[in-house]
Order: sequence, then C-alpha cells, then structure tokens
Amino acid sequence: MAWLGNLGTADKSTSVLESIFTNVTDAILIIDEQGFVAGANPAAERMTGWSAEELIGKIHFCDICRGMANCVEEASCVDCFAKRLSMPSFEMKLKTKDGNEYAVAASSTRLIDQDVKYLVVILRDMSEQHRMERERIQRMMTNYVIQAQEEERKRVSRDLHDGVGQALYSILVGLKVVNQLQLDDNIRNHLEDVQQMTTRALEEVKSLAVELRPSALDDLGLVPAIRSYNKRYEQTFGIETELEIVGNKRRYAPVVETALYRICQEAMTNSAKYADCDKIMVRLVDSGDMVELYVEDDGRGFDTDQIRIQGTGLGLYGMKERANLLGGTVEIKSAPGEGTVVHVMIPLTDRGEPLHVDPGTYSR
Repeated sequence: MAWLGNLGTADKSTSVLESIFTNVTDAILIIDEQGFVAGANPAAERMTGWSAEELIGKIHFCDICRGMANCVEEASCVDCFAKRLSMPSFEMKLKTKDGNEYAVAASSTRLIDQDVKYLVVILRDMSEQHRMERERIQRMMTNYVIQAQEEERKRVSRDLHDGVGQALYSILVGLKVVNQLQLDDNIRNHLEDVQQMTTRALEEVKSLAVELRPSALDDLGLVPAIRSYNKRYEQTFGIETELEIVGNKRRYAPVVETALYRICQEAMTNSAKYADCDKIMVRLVDSGDMVELYVEDDGRGFDTDQIRIQGTGLGLYGMKERANLLGGTVEIKSAPGEGTVVHVMIPLTDRGEPLHVDPGTYSR
C-alpha cells in the first residue's frame, strides 16, 4: 500500500482507496515509467501467481503481458496500449508465474503524480465466461446437428413411404392383375413368389419409414406415437409393454415431443438388447410445469458407475444430451438384479414449450 501513500491524499481518502485496492475482485497492477510493477493488489497476486514482493520492482510488465489479442493475430505488441493515455476495454494475453497463458479482459489509464507517470492496468479473468460461451456454442451446434438429423429422417421417411412404398404397391397391384389371367401353372407359381417378395419388401419399407420418423409423432403427438411404437416393439422383441398417462393430456412443442420419443425409443431398445427383461412400463406424467417420462424394465440391471468407467454409455450420453438441450435431466437408476429405470424431467411453460432454454436455439 506504500504506493497509495505516495499520492499525498488525506488519511481518510487513503484508507478508502486502500480498502478498494485490497478487496476488489479485479486484478490491479501499477506500472512505473520503466515498465516495472510498482504496485499489485491481492487479486493480481492470485491471477499472476506471483506475490506482491516478487512483483514490485522486480517483474517487468512485458514479462506478464504477452500482447493485445485481436482478430488478426493471437496476440500482438503492435500499437501497445501502454503507449496510450487510456484504453477503456481490450483483451490481452496474460502469462502467469507457472508459464500458463490465457486471455483476460483489461483496461488501462495513465496517472500523473508529481511528474511521475504511472500506468494503472485492471485485469479481469474471463476464463469462466469463455468456458460458458464455449459450452453455449457447443450446445447450439449439438442442437443444430440433432435438428438436422431429425429433418433428414423425416425427409427420408417421407420419400420411402411416398416414393419407394408407392412404387412397390403399384407393382403389387400389377402382379395381382396379371395373376388373374389364364396362365401356365409354373408361371402362376412364379408370379405368386414374386408377389410375396414384393409384399415383404413393401412391409420392410413401411417399417423403415416408421423407424426413421413415425408420422404419428408429427400428426397425432407423443402419446399416440409411443403407443404405436410399443405395439411394434412387442411384435419385434416379444416383450410385454404397458403405457400409463398421468395428469394433463396435451400436445407439446415439437422439439419436446421429439426428444421424449427418441429417449423412450433408446431406453426401450437398450432394455431389449441388454436387460433380458419380460416387461417394460412406460409412464408419462404431466404436472403442468413439468413433463416426466419413466421407462422401467424388470431386467437384470447393471452398475451405473461401472458403465461410466468403461465409457460404453453412448446411448445414455445421447439421451442426456437431448434432455440437457431443453433444460431437462435424465437420471438412470439401476443395480444388478433390480431392473432399470430411466427418468426424464423437462420443465415446461403453460404452452408446452421448454422453460429453461432460449427459444432461438431450437427449431420448432
């Protein structure tokens, strides 16, 4: 605090300045005319890693500052801010005692006291803001990928149904017409075989179209889509399913319905692959300001911690990512021999849209 005393201010004013200097969370560095540190507050000690004793009179500011950051270069000393009377806001690279470098927000001003010029530099750690910004951009990119994937699924599903499906159906009708003509038995048998193959191909195309994007999800909503999926699930895997609806029955924003449907689909598929279960209960609970989805099986269960250690939970990661994008959560409850419960919670507005998310970050 000796530097403050040199200003020759009254004792009371000096006391206030010393309190501010000591307690502000931004780092403050006082630089003399030779460029050496003449003063440093506790925040500057924490930010740089050097103590005040190590800094004052011993560390040149250029050993701390690695240049102003700009859009052209990572960091540059061209047109150094130290040459100016003041710069209200800029970004610079800070080098710490342990050799690390990171960007900080800075401002500077030059003071003149008794013909001695001091440069006051105030630094603010932006690493947390940068981290949050990176996470925000990552969420946006993930959301765009998911939305693009869903749009592509929808397009391919429609093309399969309206294009390939209709073409196969026309072929099937033509085969039936030809089969009604007076034909040799061998030819008739061959036509029947072709007709059966065409029928199977048509069913497979319809199944693929529904798996990619069920029309019921867009036309009728989440509950009819899950109910339809459960029927196909029982036919495919031979596992009994039960659907229970609790609370309000309404449509949600398309992004919410898609996320819940895909999470339900992924959870049930995982149960069929790994759980060795006989029954799955799907429960949808709408309490007005929250929609909850439970997918519970009576299978073998697993150790959730071990799954995370092994890094094999890609399906689990996808479910959590979809929910997180909407401000929701996914909780997995399981233990060996006790089955598995996937619990999804998404806060909603009264219009059925996700509550804790910027509407501009998702497609409707």
